[in-house]
Amino acid sequence: MKFKKTLSAALAMSLFATQSAVVSFAELDEAMKTALTYVKERIEIPEELSEFNYSKNIVYGKNSYSFTWETDQTKSENYECINTTIRGKVITQYERYGWGPDDVSRGYSFSKLSPEEILGKMREWLDTLNPTVSKNIEIDEDSLFISVSSETARATINRVSEGVPVKGQSGSIAINKDTGELISYGLDWVLGAGFPAKDKAISESEAVASFSEKIPLELVYTTSYDWEADETTPHLVYRQTDFTDVDALTGELTTFEGSYFNYYGDSDDDVTVEEDADMEAGATVNGGVNFTDKELEKLEKEGTLIRAEDALAKLVEMDIFHMGDNPAVSSSYTRYNEDLECYMMDVDFASKDTVYYVAEDKITGETVEKEKDVTISGSFYINAENGEIMNFYSWGGTYDEYKITAASAKKLLKKYADTLAGDKADEFKTDDIGISYSRTNKDGTPYKGAKVTGADLFSYRYAYDIPCTSESLMIDIDREGKITSYNMNYMGIDYPAPENILTEEEAFGKYFEQVDYSLQHRLAIKENKVYTAMVYNADRDMYIDAFSGKLTNYNGTEVIKQTKGGYTDLEGSKYRKIAEKLAVYNITLMDENGRLNEDEYITREEFSNLASRIGCYYYNRTGGDKVLTRQFAAKILTSDILSEECAELAGVFKSPFSDVKDNNKYVGYIAVAVAKGVMKEAEAGKFCPSKKVTRGQALRLIYNILA
Repeated sequence: MKFKKTLSAALAMSLFATQSAVVSFAELDEAMKTALTYVKERIEIPEELSEFNYSKNIVYGKNSYSFTWETDQTKSENYECINTTIRGKVITQYERYGWGPDDVSRGYSFSKLSPEEILGKMREWLDTLNPTVSKNIEIDEDSLFISVSSETARATINRVSEGVPVKGQSGSIAINKDTGELISYGLDWVLGAGFPAKDKAISESEAVASFSEKIPLELVYTTSYDWEADETTPHLVYRQTDFTDVDALTGELTTFEGSYFNYYGDSDDDVTVEEDADMEAGATVNGGVNFTDKELEKLEKEGTLIRAEDALAKLVEMDIFHMGDNPAVSSSYTRYNEDLECYMMDVDFASKDTVYYVAEDKITGETVEKEKDVTISGSFYINAENGEIMNFYSWGGTYDEYKITAASAKKLLKKYADTLAGDKADEFKTDDIGISYSRTNKDGTPYKGAKVTGADLFSYRYAYDIPCTSESLMIDIDREGKITSYNMNYMGIDYPAPENILTEEEAFGKYFEQVDYSLQHRLAIKENKVYTAMVYNADRDMYIDAFSGKLTNYNGTEVIKQTKGGYTDLEGSKYRKIAEKLAVYNITLMDENGRLNEDEYITREEFSNLASRIGCYYYNRTGGDKVLTRQFAAKILTSDILSEECAELAGVFKSPFSDVKDNNKYVGYIAVAVAKGVMKEAEAGKFCPSKKVTRGQALRLIYNILA
């Protein structure tokens, strides 16, 4: 790593002079000259990067300058480039990259520098790049990721003030894991932000008391689904209803709007659809094909299901949906729903109506009647056995007049809920109705004479007068009183009675025992003015199991606290050091609950996925669910350099072990694995080829290869 001393004015001028062939001072404003000076005082630019370019942008109302140095490709086969961006005195971006004709793929390996040394080098680079503000930049040590397949070590960095993190002001730094040289750096930095002093904040206990007093809780039922067991489990949890923070200066709930640093890119990918040339071709009847009993049962059932055209006609007959006068089925799809234990049908439809209107002829000036085609499109989802409508959605069309009032809209929505949800409607609260108007006052009330443009009903299902957040009823109607959107998600779950549950006070207590509740700065920009606030913020929103008091996810499943490396079962494990070191390189072997399960056997597919992380690619054709043996592990770990045809050639490979015969079809893989040091004997003079491999042993194999 090279550290440049502060340049004297004369030396700075001489450095600028080297670029005079590309850009002169006359072309640069004084602010850009100053920015370039700051950059070149901190970053050494090799002489071979002789090509120079720059750009100027306005970011958050402040000047931002970007500079690029690169090699002249007319003079060298190698290419190298340095990009950097600076705002004020703060470098916000740096990247150095390149390539050449002699580039070769590097192998998979651990880093030469230890994690501690890497973090130290990163700290030095932060001090070099931004000496004036580096004390306000923290490295998230837990985020350190060291690649085994490239030269990169990367970590997240955050802006802080007196050690308090600033939300939205984060980025990353990457260095060479062997040499410590800087590869890239990026950190958003808003200029002109002043933050309240940390010693002005109320205590954490005062903030906790304020949170508990001012944040309302509600009991809700949630559900989680176990894909392996195919089971839905209900949960009863306490959750907060207000997701604001506590102002660290006043103890009041903050209405601060937060940072505005969310950017969303647009996607405009073209999708090509290839159609079958023989769409009408069907299976040959009585062509020697035999159907199973299950197949026959399904085929017979098919004949009793509702047809899409009949379902559409039924919806038209009901005259409550926004569909147009002559809708037709565009497509339909019927399938058996395992959860609902019945056949369900998706139907798409479209309606093209002719609309007449009066307009002035541009040539004659006469008033004439004209017509245009208006399309209404939509879809619905029904029970194909009994016709029950589960959802409906439509869009398009025109409206000639306003036909509903606030009072009539409420009556219509309740009527539609009874019609479509039937006896299930009683389990929803159908009086929770919203009205939309053509014009409203600043306080949201309707403007005098405003028309009703639509209305909506939304309600969760209720059990024991507690909302069930996995089941809901939703209806939207337009200004003509027709349904444009309907959805009922009803699973009929039996929820546990709210008996012997925690009180709200007890729930708050359990919550703060399990979360990190600490200070955080918030930052926002309005009209190029910077606004900041200091708040107390928890690392997780409040979801607490009402029976056990354990911290949960939004769906009620327990939050599993993970140890370093993500594992939850490494205490006392003989594989702990190996597992944690591999985890630094993002190589892990854990189940959905973070367990290694070190003594359980690993399958071929699981091991091949693990081995692929270090470049040993083996594609299971069959038998991926079989338990891995040592001889098959040798095959997976060497198949990238040894084909099956070569490995199984008779007489080519000699077995180095007494329990592996020369005609064993795995002998080639075993010989190469041992020669490379990938695997070794299991016992004295023996390989134990058929011995099953545990998950812990699998991790050790991967570790040995890298080490």
